[in-house]
Amino acid sequence: MKVELENLFSIDESSQDQVINVYNRHGIAIGAPEIRKRNLKTKFNPIFTLNEDVTYEKVAAVYESLEREFGIVSIGERFYFEFSDLEYERAPLFTLNSTGNSPEMFLEDKGTLFSLSTHCKNCGLMDKEQLSPIVIDTSHMKGRHLVHVSGYWVASEELVALLKNEKLEGFEFLEVIHQGPEQGKQPAYQIIPTQMLPSCSQDRVKLYFATEQPPCSCGLNGVIKGPDIYHQEDLAALKGDVFYSTEWSHDGRYLYKKTLFSKRFREVIIKHGISREVRGEKDRNFGPKDWLFDPVLIK
Repeated sequence: MKVELENLFSIDESSQDQVINVYNRHGIAIGAPEIRKRNLKTKFNPIFTLNEDVTYEKVAAVYESLEREFGIVSIGERFYFEFSDLEYERAPLFTLNSTGNSPEMFLEDKGTLFSLSTHCKNCGLMDKEQLSPIVIDTSHMKGRHLVHVSGYWVASEELVALLKNEKLEGFEFLEVIHQGPEQGKQPAYQIIPTQMLPSCSQDRVKLYFATEQPPCSCGLNGVIKGPDIYHQEDLAALKGDVFYSTEWSHDGRYLYKKTLFSKRFREVIIKHGISREVRGEKDRNFGPKDWLFDPVLIK
């Protein structure tokens, strides 16, 4: 696995060489920036690999130099995790990060009942327990087979039928409640895993954004976690196709258990043309309705 960090900011065109030199001075080689034709601003969008030589401490030092020397304080950051072909082939499980590179895969909750409690008083993360079926406007699924609602996956009637026909196991379906206009209403079902995975390895990568506040002492808020890593022997007796993780994830406000899917689940999705074979966010085949699965890493 390779960890890459993308930066994004703009400066005056006259300063572009000096900014490149700041990165080079700290041992980070970046390419020439893209010039915006509409003005004299230079759009910097470097992507570089983090490793034993290019550490995140070096990156933080670059940010300090950019602020001190050029007054640059607004720097966008984004992490990418790139996997080898071998890691895709070896993975028994996958994390589903997207069912299309479009905001339409995320639907707004319309009134699902939850019980809430404070998990961390410092950052305000909340625990929530689902007390009713998911409530959404199902017409917004618009032919999508799977959408994301408040940390949960909601499937179309067609996908439910396919999973049953393929005899995938390890989950239950709970029909969601439609809230919205009757026109376009369609059946939809929450996928509820019936199994919990063992704890993942402590070797899992944990990162943070240097441009934001330090991670909370709870170890959750402000932390960008890399792919799940498991020891082979811990998954030897695993059966089924859909699982909850033991570890908590969050959406910035609420905690939830992430759902992981088997290699067979992914193969069924590709075989039936629901998604093409896509490997990573930068895959040129990644279209508006393709599913992005990241492999679980095995030790």
